[in-house]
Amino acid sequence: MKKIPAFFPAFMLLLMPFFSPSAEGFSSVTLPQAALIDKMTAPPPLPLLLAQNVTDDYSEAIIWYRQRAEQGHADGQYYLGLMYAMGKGLPRDYKKAAMWYRKAAEQGYPDAQFDLGRLYAVGEGVEQDLVQAYILITLAARQGHKKALRTKDFMAMQMSPQEMEEAQELLMRLQQKSQEGHD
Repeated sequence: MKKIPAFFPAFMLLLMPFFSPSAEGFSSVTLPQAALIDKMTAPPPLPLLLAQNVTDDYSEAIIWYRQRAEQGHADGQYYLGLMYAMGKGLPRDYKKAAMWYRKAAEQGYPDAQFDLGRLYAVGEGVEQDLVQAYILITLAARQGHKKALRTKDFMAMQMSPQEMEEAQELLMRLQQKSQEGHD
């Protein structure tokens, strides 16, 4: 007597819907029809799937950001600067990014203060200046900006004692000026 391979019963269960059209719960689909259905419902290859979901068209966002930025809104200024810094929908231009970040930072926008501080730290679009970088990152940290809170101490370690003293003095003057403006 021949032995039945161990996988045979499981294999037969898989084929049962194709050979038993009247089996309850299964439609009567022929094997060629099943293959065609599989082809039609199969997801496209991964590169095509990714290409369908990724777009570099930032034109609508840039129009909106530019309009808000030119009206003096800090959020539009920041995001327009971000588009320049990242090179998304616009040519990468750190000078223009710094210009827009600065406009938003002067209005107290913490993301802009932090990102402008980072540009000063590495010298992209502006001349490298650790004192300015520290001041801007500290201003953002004072508003609870999480990345600035983590970066501020790291920045301090990169600075000389003279640079730190200068930064502390400038921060004190900024705070005094701010308090005078509120009185």
